[in-house]
Amino acid sequence: MSRTYRILVVDDDWVSAELVRRVLERVGYEAFVVHSPEDALNALEKETFDAAILDVMLPGMDGFTLARRIRQDPKTRLMPILMLTSMGDLSDKIAGFEAGVDDYVTKPFDSNELVYRLRALLLRAEESRGAGLVQVDRSAAPRGKVIAVFGTKGGVGKTLISVNLAIALQQKTQKRVAIFDADLLFGDVGVHLNLPTVRSIVDLIDQIDSLDEYAEQVLVPHSSGVYALLSPFRPEEAELVTAEHIGKVLEWLQTRFDYVVVDCPPAYDDRVLVVLEKADIILIVVTPEIGPLKNMSVFLDLAEQLGLSYDKIHLILNRANSNVGINVQTIERTLRHRVALQVVSGGRAVVLSVNRGVPIVLDHPNALISQQIRQIADFVLEQIRQPHSTR
Repeated sequence: MSRTYRILVVDDDWVSAELVRRVLERVGYEAFVVHSPEDALNALEKETFDAAILDVMLPGMDGFTLARRIRQDPKTRLMPILMLTSMGDLSDKIAGFEAGVDDYVTKPFDSNELVYRLRALLLRAEESRGAGLVQVDRSAAPRGKVIAVFGTKGGVGKTLISVNLAIALQQKTQKRVAIFDADLLFGDVGVHLNLPTVRSIVDLIDQIDSLDEYAEQVLVPHSSGVYALLSPFRPEEAELVTAEHIGKVLEWLQTRFDYVVVDCPPAYDDRVLVVLEKADIILIVVTPEIGPLKNMSVFLDLAEQLGLSYDKIHLILNRANSNVGINVQTIERTLRHRVALQVVSGGRAVVLSVNRGVPIVLDHPNALISQQIRQIADFVLEQIRQPHSTR
């Protein structure tokens, strides 16, 4: 971290305030603790802070009112505000957002969630300052490109490629990159990135028509600079998410990010099809096995019937060095589609990187598999610059 962030903590509960202070100092932040709204306003008048953490229930003036006072002051009106509260009702949260609160953490809080949510607010504030706080007309701005990563069978390395591709794109372009875990039942993007289970797409269902106000609070930032929209943490929540939800969320992501990598589930339902239809590029991950190849052949026939352009479909052969008797020529002949790129098995290094939650392109950047994933990123960028050039 290039500098130490100064965080104002306002909580009349001395034990809770001390706990927050310890959590912040453990990650290198400087915490300035006060126990009343009056002391908070005095501190804000005399000193400069990067963000404020407010409790809702404060003596004399509640956290909502304090947030409004902070927003009314030209000096602090853009300062990120995180509300710490035992209130869990949606109406309370909406009241906070209307008062100018940027995000919520509910007591008793998880220290990782507190840090990640605060870090996300700080990152967004820095990005806004770096952009000179210019308001962009997003209706006229170029829409982000959607890269769907799909496979017809679990275990083919789809999520590994999705996560590392997103990071490689961010490294190469230094632009805004998001990864959307659309595997609603058993998505593992959060595991691969070692992200806390704090928010998921389910949190957007009730706000699906107000994404501009709420969606950024659900994104989870990763240290690489990539933002993640995670899948539900409980499988039974998957059925709550519809194809319409997926479509609206994807369209919103395109207004905020230059590249959106979508990790699709191995399924053909309407929720997957809406992703594939909106995708600019579809990367199909196959392995040299009879089962996945048979399923992929069926999918490619279906894709043609659905009107998905073959020009945007590209095959990625994963575990290309498996030496199991099925070569590239056999795969291309079976699928009637050429293999665009190959990725070797990373072996033990990949397993360790997944278990540690450190993507292989960061953990072992010089490994052959990392180099090949960066080649996929180059391929994607070239396809975006010159669509259909390799058909």
